[in-house]
Amino acid sequence: MRIQVHYPHDPRTGVPRDLSSAVVRAVAAQVRAQLPIDDSVLALDVHLLAGAARRFDVNGRALEVTWHLADELSDATGRPALGACQVEPERRDTVCVLINRRASTDRPDLAVSTAAHELGHVVFDVPSMIEEPGRRYHNVVARAGLLDSATYVAEQRANDFMGALLVPPVRVHTRLLAHARSEGLRLTRAANCGRPGSPVLAANNAEESVAGVIAALANDFGVSDRFIAVRLARYGLIAGGKS
Repeated sequence: MRIQVHYPHDPRTGVPRDLSSAVVRAVAAQVRAQLPIDDSVLALDVHLLAGAARRFDVNGRALEVTWHLADELSDATGRPALGACQVEPERRDTVCVLINRRASTDRPDLAVSTAAHELGHVVFDVPSMIEEPGRRYHNVVARAGLLDSATYVAEQRANDFMGALLVPPVRVHTRLLAHARSEGLRLTRAANCGRPGSPVLAANNAEESVAGVIAALANDFGVSDRFIAVRLARYGLIAGGKS
């Protein structure tokens, strides 16, 4: 069965329209809901994701995804890369996703976040790459000023997708409230991207207590503490964060 994905796009080229973060999160929710995994699973890992995300229908374009762990991976300038995706020149309906094996061995959280980021490129960028076989997206650490505007938009979109796929807003909000209440942390009301009408973490909690809750959430979802902190801020789940 193919994972069905739909979002606003140019039907001629497959290029996404100007997608808001909310739309990107909704697409991530579409994908996660169709992964053939138990709904009770919170933490994905690179092997689970690679095994589940292989066949897509993106806005009517059928895609096959092959996943590979690479011993060495670098971009066109020779810089080490965490991951990459490219359309196969001889089979334009097939995209190859490469994950740096070192990340997979030593940092499972980094491996799965890289895989989810590359999957974001598969979903949003590969449909328009079909006519450009051999073109690649590389996941490297780079300052925004070193990227052209189109690449920067694509990278930010892939990051938004990655975050919402691995740490869905509603699920992390539910777990946040469970941990916060068990620790006696203060809650408050604020607009958020998680569970509408439910409280969020107040801004005046002890720093060490908040850090403990963040660590618990990182364990729940199999990502780093920093990953969780960014998601909570972007989803508006800590008072004063940016959704």
